[in-house]
Amino acid sequence: MKKIFLILLAIVPFCSKAQNINDVYNISTSYYQGTAKSMAMGNAMGAVGQDFSAISINPASVGLFRKPMFVFTPSALMNYTTSELNGSKAYDSKFKMSVNNFGYVGTNKIENTIISWGFGMNRTNNFNNSIYVDAYNNDNSLIDAYFAEIIANDIYNADELYNYSPSYIYPIWETYLMDFNADGSLSSPVPMGGLTQRRGVNSWGGTNEWSLSVGINLSDKIYLGASFNMPYVNSRKITDYEEDFSTSDYNNYWIQEEVMSTSGWGINGKFGVIAYPARWIRLGASFHTPTLYNLTDMWRTETFANLDEYRIYQTFNTPTSYFNYSMTTPWRANGSVAFIFVNYGMITADYEYVDYSSIRLSAYDYDYRTYNDVLKTTFSPTMNLRLGTEWRYQNYCFRGGYAFYGSPYGVNENDYRRNALSCGLGFTKHAVTIDLAYVYTIQNHEYNLYSQYTNYYDDVAPNLIVKEKSNLHSVVVSFKFRMY
Repeated sequence: MKKIFLILLAIVPFCSKAQNINDVYNISTSYYQGTAKSMAMGNAMGAVGQDFSAISINPASVGLFRKPMFVFTPSALMNYTTSELNGSKAYDSKFKMSVNNFGYVGTNKIENTIISWGFGMNRTNNFNNSIYVDAYNNDNSLIDAYFAEIIANDIYNADELYNYSPSYIYPIWETYLMDFNADGSLSSPVPMGGLTQRRGVNSWGGTNEWSLSVGINLSDKIYLGASFNMPYVNSRKITDYEEDFSTSDYNNYWIQEEVMSTSGWGINGKFGVIAYPARWIRLGASFHTPTLYNLTDMWRTETFANLDEYRIYQTFNTPTSYFNYSMTTPWRANGSVAFIFVNYGMITADYEYVDYSSIRLSAYDYDYRTYNDVLKTTFSPTMNLRLGTEWRYQNYCFRGGYAFYGSPYGVNENDYRRNALSCGLGFTKHAVTIDLAYVYTIQNHEYNLYSQYTNYYDDVAPNLIVKEKSNLHSVVVSFKFRMY
C-alpha cells in the first residue's frame, strides 16, 4: 500500500502541464490567516460572529455587527524546517511580513431589522517556506532513476527523449550527464552512488480571498448571511537539486533548477446561519461551494554540469513555458457551537468536513481524466477541528485556541497532518480595539527525494525518504475602528 501511495505522489505535471499533487492540495485547502482575534481562538469562529475573519468561515457572522467597522491586520511569520534523509539532518528558515486581512463592515436599520454588509480581503493560505535537504547517498543517483524511466519507455535517441521529457530528462543529455551508446545502452559520468545530494525549495505567496457579504439580523435570534467570493492564487517556487561527487583532485557536481509559478482567480459562494436557541448557547452552520479557478502555470528549468574530471562545463536552459487550465476545489461544510458566559467570556468549537477526493482539473487542450483518477484515489475526506476561548476583564480580553487539520492522504494519515496552538489578548478603548495573537503550527511531511522528477524512482530508490518537519511561528496584530 505504501508503495502505491509513493508512486501516486511521484506523478509530476503530465508533460509539465500542471501542478503536482501536493501543489494541487495547497491551492485547495484553507488555513485561515485572518484577524488576531480569530487566530488567537484557533479560528473557531463559525458561531461567534462580529469579526471580519469569521465572515470567511460563516457569512452569517456579518449579521451580528451593530456598528460599522474597519479592520486592518498585518502579520509576521517565521518558518523553521528540519529535514532528515539517510540519517542526516538539515535546517532552514524563512521570515516574511504580510497582510492577513483588511475590510469594512457597514450596517443599515430598516424598521426593526438590521442588514449588514462587508467587503474586504482575508488571507486563506500561506505558501511562504524554505526547505533544505543535505545527505550522502551511497546507493544511487537521480540519473539512475532517469535511466530506469528511459528504458521503461523504450527511448533510444535524443529526439525521442526531447518529445518525452523536454524540461527534466532531455537537459541531462544536453549537458553531457548522459549519453546513448551505439548499441542503444546508456552511460553517464555521474556515479550511481557515492555522492552528496542536496535539495532546496524556496516558496512564496498564498491565497487571498476577496469577499462581498450580506447578513440579516432577525430579532436578535437568527442571523442569515451569504457571500460572493473571488480568491486569488499567487504562488512562486524555486527548486534546486544538486549532486556532488567531488574528489581531492576534481570538482564534480551538477545542478538542476526549476522555477515555477501559479496565478489566477476563482469564484465561490458561501451561505450560513447563526441561531440563539438560548441566552447561553449559539449555534452556527455554513456551506462553502467548490471554488472554480482559472489558473496559469509558468515554468522553466536550468541544468548545469561542472565536471572537472571530464572537462565538462555546460549549461542548458529550457524556454519559459505557460499553460492555462481550470481547477475545481472541494466543497466545505462547517458546524459550530459557542457556549456564552454573559459578561465573562465564551468557549467555542468548529467542526469542518472537506472531501479532497473531489478535486478536479480540466483544460481545453489536455485530457486530465487519468490525472483526476489519481487525485480521486490519492485524496480522501478530511475532518478538521478548531477550538477557542475568550475571557473578558474590564477593557481586556484573553484568548486561547487549538486547531487540528487532518491528513488529505487516505493511505498515510500522518502526512500533512497539521496542529496549531494559539493565544492572544485584546484591548478596547472607546472606538478602537487592538488585538494581538501568537500561533505555533507544526506540520510533518514525508516524500521520496526523487518524486518531483520521475515516476520511476521506486524502481531505483524506494527507501530514499525525506522526513520533513515544519514549525511556523506567527505574530499577528489587528487594528479595529468602530464608526458611530
